[in-house]
Amino acid sequence: MSFRRLSFALLFCIALIAPASWSQTLIRVYVQAGSGDFAANGAGDSSLDLRKALLGKSRTLVVVDSPAEADVVARIDSRNVRKETAAVNTYANQSKDGRSTTATTVPSVRNVNELHVTLLAGNSEIPLHTESALSWRLAASDMASSIDHWTKENYAKLVERRLRQEPAAPAAPAAAAQVPVATQEASIAPGMTEADVTKAMGAPEKKVSFGTKAQWSYRGMQVVFEDGKVTDVKF
Repeated sequence: MSFRRLSFALLFCIALIAPASWSQTLIRVYVQAGSGDFAANGAGDSSLDLRKALLGKSRTLVVVDSPAEADVVARIDSRNVRKETAAVNTYANQSKDGRSTTATTVPSVRNVNELHVTLLAGNSEIPLHTESALSWRLAASDMASSIDHWTKENYAKLVERRLRQEPAAPAAPAAAAQVPVATQEASIAPGMTEADVTKAMGAPEKKVSFGTKAQWSYRGMQVVFEDGKVTDVKF
């Protein structure tokens, strides 16, 4: 095999392997409609548009349903409408006797939709801004592209930060086989958040979501959530 053919074969193998290794760890993004108890005007609609745009934007990202699961939180701060001059039209007006002509200038105004988002990752806050003169959905699509671009630029740091936060699995004691699993010591109470349950019980075996409701399955029990808080436990 010639050197040129060998080089081409190596490049082809690298091209096949690179996408697979890139997709091994997905960056988890949570879209938050505003901050505090009240969302900005239209933030709920833009959060839905942004979630949909992110889902189909990149193989680097995955949209999650809780900020406790997220590596990055995309907080929608505001959306505004700005008016700007799109074009200036000039019309000629001729006098009745035809001896003089005057010009009338009429500006054409259009609305520009501005979307403002802050990315929250650790102690960092990164402001992003996109706009569209056509629709809020296109503004959200451009914002998804900006988030995807920022995530790829900071991919290694985000993965490293997640690994530092995830606790190492404790070594099993020698007599672990004779001791029941310590889940019996966990306590679940109405009103606990998903983060509280994860801290008490660990990650569930399965999650099922339906609108504002969710059910997490553990061995021998299910925890029921509504609006992110525990409402029932089924054994």
